[in-house]
Amino acid sequence: MAIYFIEKNRFEELIISWVSDYDVFVPFERNQQLFYELLLPNNTENFSAGLVRPVQPLKFFFNPFQERVVPEIEVKEKRIIIGAANCDLKGLKILDRVFIEGDYKDPNYEKRRKNTFIVSIDCTQPLSVCFCKTLGINPYPDSGFDLNLTKLENGFLIETGSENGVKLIEKFALKPSSESLISEREKIRNQSSAVILKHNEQFHIPSNITEIFHKLFFHKNWEEVWKTCVQCGSCTNICPSCVCFFLEDISKKDGFMKSKIWDSCLLPGYARMASGVSPRPLLAERYRNRLACKYQYMVENFKMIGCTGCGRCIAGCPGKIDKRKVLSSIFEDKVMDVRYESLKYL
Repeated sequence: MAIYFIEKNRFEELIISWVSDYDVFVPFERNQQLFYELLLPNNTENFSAGLVRPVQPLKFFFNPFQERVVPEIEVKEKRIIIGAANCDLKGLKILDRVFIEGDYKDPNYEKRRKNTFIVSIDCTQPLSVCFCKTLGINPYPDSGFDLNLTKLENGFLIETGSENGVKLIEKFALKPSSESLISEREKIRNQSSAVILKHNEQFHIPSNITEIFHKLFFHKNWEEVWKTCVQCGSCTNICPSCVCFFLEDISKKDGFMKSKIWDSCLLPGYARMASGVSPRPLLAERYRNRLACKYQYMVENFKMIGCTGCGRCIAGCPGKIDKRKVLSSIFEDKVMDVRYESLKYL
C-alpha cells in the first residue's frame, strides 16, 4: 500500500484519537516482559512499542479460553491491538482457517475479527527463544495487518496494509516516507534477522522440515525428549496457532448452556473416547503428536506450517524443554539434554 513517517509526539496524538472510539490494547513492560493492557488516555507515553512480541498471542483476543456458545452471547466491542509481531500474524492465519474459512464458522470469532484492527510492529529486540527466521518467517510482517509500525529514533514508519488501516490514519494527512527512512527500516530488519540467526546457530532445524518430518515419526528419540514434561498444557495455551477445544454441556432446571473451552493435546484426557480408551495413552505419544501437528498435520490441512517460531513454548515450559533442541536431536539422530539452562528476555 503506502509508507508514511510520523513523529513521536504526533504518534501519541494519533493513538489518543483512537482511544475515544475504540478499546486500544498496547504492550507494557512488566518484569522484563511485554504484556498487552488496555490503554488509558493518561498513559499513552509509557507503553513499549517496537521491541518484540508480547507474552500473550493474538488468539487471546479472538478465541477466549472459555466462553458460552449456547445461549448466544453478544460480541460488539470495537478494538485496536497495537504490537503484534509477524509470528502472531502467521498464527492468526491458522485460526482464520479453522474458525471462519471452513465449512463450520465460529460466529463469535468472526465478529471479533471484523471488529478488530491490527497494528503490527517490526521486532527490533528478538528474544533468545525466538527462532522464526529458521522457519523462513521474518521478524517483520509482510501481510495480515491493517497498519504496521517500524520504530525509528524520532518516530515511526507506518505502512498501510488494508483499507481499514488507511481510514485509521486518514485524518492526520501524513506525508509519504523518504527513501532514506525506508532504507533505515531495511537495516533494522536485517539486524533483527541476524540476531535471531545468531541465537539459533547451535540448533540444526532443516529448512525442509515439513517434507521430512513424517519420516521420523518412529524415531527412537521420541522416547527420551519428553521426560521433563509435566503435562501442564502451558505450551499449547501460549501457542499462537493451537486451536483445540472441547464443548461442555450443562443442563439445569431453568435452561441449558454449552461452553467452548481450550483443550491441550498433552493432557491425559485429550481425545479420550466415551469408552475410556485413549488413542495416545503415553505422554511420549502425545508430545510427538504436538510437534507432528505443527510441522506435518497443519501443513497437510492448511498448507501452512503451524509453528511460527515465537519461542513462547520454550519460555513458558516449567520442565525447561527447548523445542529447538528436541528437533535437533531428532534430525541429528542423537540423544541430547533438551532442557535449557537460562533464558534472556528484554
